Amino acid sequence: MHKLTSALILLLVPILINAQSIPTEIAGKWMGKINVGVELRLVFNYKISGDTIYTTIDSPDQGVKGIPTEKTTFLDNEITITIPIIGGSFTGKFIRDSVLINGIWKQSGGNLPIKLLKVDSVETAKRPQNPIKPYPYKEEEVVFKNKSAESVFLAGTLTIPQGSGPFKAVILVSGSGPQNRDEFILGHSPFLILSDRLTRQGIIVLRYDDRGVAKSTGDFNAATTMDFASDADAAVKYLKSRKDLIISEIGIAGHSEGGLIAPITATKNKNVDFIVMLAGPGIPGDSILNLQGDLIAKASGFTDSMIYYYSAIRHAIINVVKEETDMQVISQKIITINKEFLKTTPPYILDQMQMSAKDSTSALDFYANVWTKYFLSYDPRPTLEKLKIPVLALNGTSDLQVPFKENLNGIEMALKKSGSGNYKIMEMKGLNHLFQVSESGSPGEYSILEETFNEEVMEIIANWILNLH
Repeated sequence: MHKLTSALILLLVPILINAQSIPTEIAGKWMGKINVGVELRLVFNYKISGDTIYTTIDSPDQGVKGIPTEKTTFLDNEITITIPIIGGSFTGKFIRDSVLINGIWKQSGGNLPIKLLKVDSVETAKRPQNPIKPYPYKEEEVVFKNKSAESVFLAGTLTIPQGSGPFKAVILVSGSGPQNRDEFILGHSPFLILSDRLTRQGIIVLRYDDRGVAKSTGDFNAATTMDFASDADAAVKYLKSRKDLIISEIGIAGHSEGGLIAPITATKNKNVDFIVMLAGPGIPGDSILNLQGDLIAKASGFTDSMIYYYSAIRHAIINVVKEETDMQVISQKIITINKEFLKTTPPYILDQMQMSAKDSTSALDFYANVWTKYFLSYDPRPTLEKLKIPVLALNGTSDLQVPFKENLNGIEMALKKSGSGNYKIMEMKGLNHLFQVSESGSPGEYSILEETFNEEVMEIIANWILNLH
């Protein structure tokens, strides 16, 4: 469930190009697409000065512009870029007649093809749902401390409806990966749009940057789901401390991993009066990751043979991560698994998967860390069985990251055992993991869809919260 754009963000580091006899045609904008589970545009902006090319990189689908660059060479029409900070590189062949740079981006054991074409301009993604100021409500920048965690101050935005109240309030908790308060992903800002809708309908909304992200402090990379749950708990306590606001009930709406965090927080803090699970997990993390991996591979065009081998190595790595406790041991065993995989897998399969003998560290960054280890072993059902408060759980039928059938069934069975009876489970037809209308559900569509957050879903959430008694 880790946001699939995190690897790309790491790619966007300074590159300064030293060159000899550089064709003037190189100057300008060159755009291509890279597939890291999602299809993202990269734009190389080249400026020639003497025998040097100055380059910046944009990722328009992520809203990132003007990333400075480091050293590269141009020789025999080949551009070679080394990126030591991430152990990555780019090699591209400049084909003058076709106005094309045909290359490979290599990082973390993956070889990603990218064809750069010269363009005059880059179209900005349309996001018609983004709210436009001035807003018909009060917007306040806030900072609150997580007193149970050292040096964690969480920065966020509090939106307050017009009037004196009393108001119901909801805290928005984002999914996995480093997220800002708007849960910004691939040019979309789902939490900005959801908070705007809920506040316009009379609900106080608090959304905040993850620890260590944007204006919040703390170490994101050292945190597990339980640490993020303690941040959500701090958000609840902050709202309770706001004596200037007349709040009748406080709830948590969590998306994806946030759907794990909301129930955990509710069982620990009696001031949580309701929760909304948006594509929240209802089965253990290892089951989700295996289902997700196969579904996304199929949607990405993998053959049955590729999916078989891809699934086999993933299962082997997951078992190691769950069984071992020492991260160094986990890392070494993953490398051993990768080497054996590269040795025993048919060459044509490796070619299709764009893997080579150099890829022994493939997937190491994702699997050999504390967050993944915790997530793979965590089963949300025992926590859900303890809930006695109202729960709304929604999931799109096209969701490939948290597949709807298995997870909603898991949530419903657990809530039945809780004995509260105060819950609502909804399958949202044709919606993907981000609650966009999508037939395929492929993460590759996230950035190209104009819709950010389905209007019907937002209306369901608002009405359910407002009608709680």
